[in-house]
Amino acid sequence: MSTPAFTEQSLGKRGSRVITAGAAVEGNFAIIVAGPRGAELSAITCSNKEDASDLVGTLPAGYTSYGNFTSITVTGATSSIEAYNA
Repeated sequence: MSTPAFTEQSLGKRGSRVITAGAAVEGNFAIIVAGPRGAELSAITCSNKEDASDLVGTLPAGYTSYGNFTSITVTGATSSIEAYNA
């Protein structure tokens, strides 16, 4: 019996990437989580989230969002996002 894709993603079995300040990253991510000091985003692209641009700004620590994220730009000296591979 195989593990459903959403479970593999939420458990990190498909891997993840930590994106820190000053980084603009492209990929295919299913889940994003703001780091322990929160995250400041200057740009984000998500093909299946209406008004994804509303996420641009400051996200509180632990903020989690699900979608098909393909581009994330993190700013702010202590910002970080963990992006889980889709």
